[in-house]
Amino acid sequence: MKQKLLRRILLISSAVFFVGVVICFLLFVLVNIIGARHTLDNVAAEYNGTIASAESLDSLAERVESTEASLLRISVFSSDGAMIADNSTEDMSDVTLDDDLAAQLAQGDSVYRMQRLYGMGETLYVLYNAVPTDLDEGGYLIVVYGADIDFNDINFWALAGACLVGWIVITIATYLLTRNYIVSATASLDKLRVMLENVNKGNYSEIDYKSPYRDVQEIVDNIDVAARNINDTIKELKNEQIKNSFILSNIAQGVVAVNDKQRVIISNDAFSDIFGSVPGLVGAQLSDVIGEDDDTKKIFDALKEGRTGAVTELTRSGKTYRVENVAEPEHWPEAWGATGAMLLFTDITFEANMSKLRSEFFDNASHELKTPLTAISGYAELLGSKGLSAAKRDKCVSEIRENASGMLDLINNMLKLSKLDVSDRPRDLQETDLAEVCRSVVEKLQVQSREADVTIACSGEASVFADKDDVYSMISNVVSNAIKYNKRGGSVTISLRQTDDAASVTVEDTGIGIAPEHIGRIFDRFYKVDTARTRSKALSTGLGLSIVKQLADHYGAKIQVESEVGKGTRVSIVFGRGNDLSDEA
Repeated sequence: MKQKLLRRILLISSAVFFVGVVICFLLFVLVNIIGARHTLDNVAAEYNGTIASAESLDSLAERVESTEASLLRISVFSSDGAMIADNSTEDMSDVTLDDDLAAQLAQGDSVYRMQRLYGMGETLYVLYNAVPTDLDEGGYLIVVYGADIDFNDINFWALAGACLVGWIVITIATYLLTRNYIVSATASLDKLRVMLENVNKGNYSEIDYKSPYRDVQEIVDNIDVAARNINDTIKELKNEQIKNSFILSNIAQGVVAVNDKQRVIISNDAFSDIFGSVPGLVGAQLSDVIGEDDDTKKIFDALKEGRTGAVTELTRSGKTYRVENVAEPEHWPEAWGATGAMLLFTDITFEANMSKLRSEFFDNASHELKTPLTAISGYAELLGSKGLSAAKRDKCVSEIRENASGMLDLINNMLKLSKLDVSDRPRDLQETDLAEVCRSVVEKLQVQSREADVTIACSGEASVFADKDDVYSMISNVVSNAIKYNKRGGSVTISLRQTDDAASVTVEDTGIGIAPEHIGRIFDRFYKVDTARTRSKALSTGLGLSIVKQLADHYGAKIQVESEVGKGTRVSIVFGRGNDLSDEA
């Protein structure tokens, strides 16, 4: 910009100075012409009278030829344009005047011209006029006066050269002075340019610069204020971006926004994990990411119809997701273009599984309760029959009592599981002696073991920090199952073991064993391997081991099951010191 401005100023100033020089030169010429004309007028006033009063052409010629030609050039012509006299030293006998000029002079006009007189010699300023006289037949003589205006004089060219040199010197001086001034004046602009470049590069630090020009300083101050505002705004935007990115990346729900053409505008990692795609899906077609099947068809139908709220449920990789369109058209960001949709994928696997478990639970509970109730109802009806013998009556009462007891056990176990589902139920955590608990279990199950002809033994010492009732429930359920599925004359051995890292309870029986395909499911609610294989009269509810598993999970204990069909089963409950609930005390 400085060079362009400098060139423009130099061009304008040079043109101005050149025009000034030309005007001065023209004024000088004009002054010379005016001076020459004034001289010619004075000479004509003097000589015209002399010529008019001349007595003869010879005397007139003598007077003219005696005049110094270097000072004034005088020629006399007859009215027909023929030379009569001339003060030049050259031969003028053949010189005549132009007919048109002679005719113009015949009318009494005076003619001024600047020319080389008669086509020879130097350039003169010339006056042509007609002087009335009786010496010529036409009644007048044509007198020509020529004055040198010094165009060929050395002083004239010295002046012209001086003007040219002066113009060059002034132009150079103007260039140097203007250049220095422009450099000085534009230093502030250079500083402003550097400031703006720094702002464009993201450097919004405070501008420390004081300009000698008030207008420039105002611009600097405004740039400084704007830079600080931009810096503050960018910081806020970055913080919001980081915050939004953090929330979007760490939210458990899958989020994806699509435009009106169903191309991805934004998505988070959870969405990519659901569909096994690579993060950074911007621009991808939604159908290419989530696929097209019966479930996703409902999603695309909802997008096409612009429906909001719950759309469908989707199953991927063993998990169930609720899909919702949560974008309202009036809340759609303008920066995202035409109104699209935002889909929210919420993992409802737990709720779906719990719903399924509840359904199965109530189905199984209804079935388990229906069987003893049917038996009780049948025996009660039988008791009302006439002629029933005492032995049959006793049999009915015994069956009713046994089925009622089974129902009570089932209901108690169901209530216990229901309480266990509430993880924040109060517990009396204390250092519990496992040997003492095992003795209580053996004492309570003596009747059941005698009826099944199974012996129970307990050995070892161990303790664990837990609720005593919970530990009792775990051990008693495992031992009760070991009795139910044992052989007559069989045994159940309870072994306790304590180490620095863990405390374990192992229940080993000599029963019928469990087939490998059943071991993975024995802790499911209401799951029974084969009720026909039990030799105990006690009814199995299928909830005992479920209670054991849920309590073990609560305490971080591990359950290990080893079994061989026809030889027996070993169940170990291992309480790790790092997994007990001592921190809750």
